[in-house]
Amino acid sequence: MLQPLQTARLQFVPYSLELKKATLSDREQVERALGVRVPAHWPEPDFREALPFFIGLMEQDASGAIWDGIIIHTADQQVIGDMGFKGGPDEQGQIEIGYSILPEYRQRGYATEMAQALMDWAFRHLDITAIVAECLHDNYASIKVLEKLGMQRQSADGELLKWKRENPLR
Repeated sequence: MLQPLQTARLQFVPYSLELKKATLSDREQVERALGVRVPAHWPEPDFREALPFFIGLMEQDASGAIWDGIIIHTADQQVIGDMGFKGGPDEQGQIEIGYSILPEYRQRGYATEMAQALMDWAFRHLDITAIVAECLHDNYASIKVLEKLGMQRQSADGELLKWKRENPLR
């Protein structure tokens, strides 16, 4: 299960079932629980639309595993995004990472900073062979982040590029 993480500029708070439910219904409850500001435009539309699916997965997981988290900008004490793994490792021991940073905090290295911390944690604490990712072929910001993380482009599937980084500790 994911643990809270701290980097030079960011905090990563595991995204519990209660926080996910509150995100959809009561932003002020999320603010109280985290002790930070939560912008009205977080989460962004794609993640907001996917939240009911992720809530359903968590409700079905008897282990209570948390695979994603909320990113907090430490100096601003504000939620700036979300990041995590799309469930646990698959049959090949691979785990998929995904992330989103609010527009006003992009192009400052925050996605790279937190993804590197999360990947380092996963390589040390999970029995995985690799971390994988997908992004649209024209999402140049995500491509740049994935390249900085040492991910290698594997293939293209229509509009999606597939990426992979082997576990260096294996």
